[in-house]
Amino acid sequence: MSQPAKLTDGGDVLPRLKSMMESMTRSDLKIAKLILNSPNEFVRSSVRSVATDLGLSEPTVMRFCRTIGCEGFKDLKFRLIQELALAQAMTDQRERAARPAPVLEDVAAGDGLVGDRIFDTIVEALTRTRDTLVENDLLAAAAAIAKAGRVVVYGIGGSSAALATEIHNRLFRLDVSVMVFTDGYAQRMSASILSEGDVAIFLSSTGRPRELQESMELAKYYKATCVAITDGESPLGRDADICLHVGLSASGVEEFQPNPMRFAQLFVIDRLAYAVATLLGERAHLTLRRTRGSVAWLHGIAPQQPIGD
Repeated sequence: MSQPAKLTDGGDVLPRLKSMMESMTRSDLKIAKLILNSPNEFVRSSVRSVATDLGLSEPTVMRFCRTIGCEGFKDLKFRLIQELALAQAMTDQRERAARPAPVLEDVAAGDGLVGDRIFDTIVEALTRTRDTLVENDLLAAAAAIAKAGRVVVYGIGGSSAALATEIHNRLFRLDVSVMVFTDGYAQRMSASILSEGDVAIFLSSTGRPRELQESMELAKYYKATCVAITDGESPLGRDADICLHVGLSASGVEEFQPNPMRFAQLFVIDRLAYAVATLLGERAHLTLRRTRGSVAWLHGIAPQQPIGD
């Protein structure tokens, strides 16, 4: 088949594939169907994995990319990612348009209804997580952490990085040897020096950041136990040795409202830290008292403040 003109910056891949399918070779048709049926999975694949899955050669996959007007495999994936992101943004926009819009004057005046909506989404996220959290998985994660030679915690961007730091804050005071990494390069390097008996904890709202997936692959290769606090149906959740499921809200939230999932993740973190402390027993009790005493002179003793804070 003749090669079409190169895709312009605004050209969409999926419509072009559909329009070209009747004239494609059998090999090209296999690749086109894979993209059309699973575009989100395709953008996370490699030339080798596509060729292997379809029983084709890598040069055949590369020729397909040029045949449809892309410069190569990376260019094809880049265009698909842009196209999928735009489609998702348009879907989100339609969903927001279908919901009652907040009245900015009322928000500025402290409208109680806005506060109620935010509060309700937080409570819904906490309730859903409490009801779906598998206790045996939580206890298995706590047991692995309690006996680990070392623990590393990974989070990328936004609330996930902040919550990774919170896990570190909870665990080091229990006398757990723990480090936190929020940079993709540092995560890969630290994962490469893990070994059997170590634990890697992964924080993510979506369970899809490539940096975390690749770091988990490394950690598992070196036989560390991988614990994920994320959506159990995500790539990160499926690949983890233990996944503490925290699912995204099916109904979504308003444009200006932060994702309430971080409250659900914090609930799981507190449950996990409590379980670890219980397993460590007197060892955790002693270190908590020592850390509390070390800072008491800075602000005195707050009668109602738990020793764990």
